[in-house]
Amino acid sequence: MANVCYLCGITFVIHCTMRDKIQNFGRALSAMVMPNIGAFIAWGLITALFIPTGWFPNEHLAKLVSPMLTYMLPLLIGYTAGHNVSGVRGGVIGAIATAGVIVGTDVPMFIGAMIMGPLAAWIIKKFDKAVEGKIRAGFEMLVNNFSLGIIGMLLAIAGFLTIGGAISWITELFESGIVYLKDHNMLPLVSIFIEPAKVMFLNNAINHGILTPLGTAQVAEFGESIIFFLESNPGPGFGLLMAYWIFGKGAAKSSAPGAVLIQFVGGIHEIYYPYVLSRPILILPMILGASSSIFFLTVVGAGLVGPISPGSIISVILMAPKGKTLLLVGAVLIAATVTFITSALIIRRTSKEDDTLPENRFKPKYKRDAAADVAKARHIVFACDAGMGSSALGATRFRKRIEALALDLKVTNSSVNSIPEDADIVVCQQGLASRAKGNAPKVRIVAIKNFLEDPALDSLYDELSKRSDKAAEAEDDVVTGGAHTSVLQLSSIKVGQKAADKWEAIAETGNLLVKGGYVSMEYVDAMMERERITTTYLGMGIAIPHGTESAKKNVIRTGISVVQYPEGVEFDGEKAYLVIGIAGVGDEHLELLARVSEALEDEDVLEKLKTTTDAEEIYKVLNA
Repeated sequence: MANVCYLCGITFVIHCTMRDKIQNFGRALSAMVMPNIGAFIAWGLITALFIPTGWFPNEHLAKLVSPMLTYMLPLLIGYTAGHNVSGVRGGVIGAIATAGVIVGTDVPMFIGAMIMGPLAAWIIKKFDKAVEGKIRAGFEMLVNNFSLGIIGMLLAIAGFLTIGGAISWITELFESGIVYLKDHNMLPLVSIFIEPAKVMFLNNAINHGILTPLGTAQVAEFGESIIFFLESNPGPGFGLLMAYWIFGKGAAKSSAPGAVLIQFVGGIHEIYYPYVLSRPILILPMILGASSSIFFLTVVGAGLVGPISPGSIISVILMAPKGKTLLLVGAVLIAATVTFITSALIIRRTSKEDDTLPENRFKPKYKRDAAADVAKARHIVFACDAGMGSSALGATRFRKRIEALALDLKVTNSSVNSIPEDADIVVCQQGLASRAKGNAPKVRIVAIKNFLEDPALDSLYDELSKRSDKAAEAEDDVVTGGAHTSVLQLSSIKVGQKAADKWEAIAETGNLLVKGGYVSMEYVDAMMERERITTTYLGMGIAIPHGTESAKKNVIRTGISVVQYPEGVEFDGEKAYLVIGIAGVGDEHLELLARVSEALEDEDVLEKLKTTTDAEEIYKVLNA
């Protein structure tokens, strides 16, 4: 029996649990700010262009700066935070509550918005749940509107009288800490915490959840802020990837050139995280590079006028204040140079010919490689922490890669916390695999190390290629008359049946679709769900039960089944004699409906099909 270190196992579980909790909390913070980054950039550009020290000073247009900072940005954060908790209703009350803390203090209320927004939405959500089913019919709108108005009023007053002052004090404390570090030339020390946190995929939480609000407040007072540069500096990642490109070996070296362009110009920092994780000691060059550039900026007294998102060299140039562009670019190059030199020393001593990016040392127990997942998949989702950077890159590259396979397959990207419900396969980096599984427990997770060159992506592509080959074979069979791939098979027709109600009839047609190899069993449940929405009875004694839109992922291939009920089955006051189950890939169900309608246009033929005892007669009419 193998020896097992239970203490190490427990430590690992605790580590992963804590990491996931920290990531989730950080994700919640960044989710309040990130959707509004465009607004922050708009404000930053207006500030950079039109304030007295801007590129094009304009006293009239500069009047936009203060109201946008004081009211627009916090209200947007409050609304977004509330919306994340309880939809539009939560967003509205989040904005109301945020207005209270805005008016109750003289400092920009970003932190106040990040507290009041979700708190107000949580309270209204609890209220709605408490009164659910207890409101008299006809009074729903009245109760909904006045409950939101009254609770929102109370929260706005509470924020105005108490919370605003407290948050103002906290904000000033944070700012004082940053100023203290800056005045005492200690600001570079923050890199000791920021750089390791970034490779744990906490980059968005740090940048958008903490630093962006603090930096924006500083800009209002000083016209620029070094805080925007602390996490988004593209220099260290650029230096590391250049060192791998020149001195690395194997897969890491060959993938580095593409990663350089994506990281430095595209601003997607996640691309270099696996390179650091492959050799954890490389976190030291990252810290040294980042702290060197911060030290340089504190000495020359330079900062940015707005957040740089994505963290690209282009964003740095656009957000540099007038007259300081070269200083900011210089800071990036200093970080890149220091990181490159120190990384090169490590990489040259440790690289091997088979140098690879980090493997998943703790492979999740839920890993599945069943070919059936790919055979039935209709939607592949590339997920990253924010759903905007590395996942978009991965989805775009993979979508282009599979174009030639001509599959009925959608490839999109999303946040790991907002994986679409219709996802069949989720591709994400290994550090996010547990979060992806927690948010989408029923889908297959493909954990990768690198979006550029990864064996797991190659394996997924190979599986899809086999599926493409099978689809081509199936198409050939249809053309040559292969009965097993026909849209309608004789074995999928039953005559002379009886059913107690429409639900039994729908189940019968659905089971025939399953037996015919057209759908999975989940599709039958979706047919029932569709019927609950509205009846599928067409008229003239025909019903066409089919699945919901989201059930298309359960359709294997296009097909129909037919069950004849000579005595009829009641469908909401009407009697159906022919119940035709339909399953279509993509929009092929519309073509099926047209074909069925055309085949049954002759009323005499239709009446005959309702009573015939020969299934082959129905088969010939519908196939004709």
